Amino acid sequence: MNWTLILIGFSLAVLMGAGVAALLAQMRPEWTQRKRGLVAASFLPGVTLVATMLALIWIWSLDDPGGGNMRDVAASMIATVGLGFSLLGFFGGLLGALLAQHRRTR
Repeated sequence: MNWTLILIGFSLAVLMGAGVAALLAQMRPEWTQRKRGLVAASFLPGVTLVATMLALIWIWSLDDPGGGNMRDVAASMIATVGLGFSLLGFFGGLLGALLAQHRRTR
């Protein structure tokens, strides 16, 4: 995997966290800043984990015509990458949400 892909994914997670935090500030003004930040930071990892689970279900439902054990390798790789990107998305979304809320309070 290329470092540029990880950097672009992190920057997109920051932007998405800032956008969801701004949207939540308009839709749910009664929520505290901490709650809005955590919900905004959890949105992208939730979507990533659902996509990872769907990919794992799809891989385990396929037939293994070659007789090799490649299904296990593919499932472990997809699970590792999905969990890594969900952690990256959570921290990026948290950073973006905090930056967006800091800008709104100034």
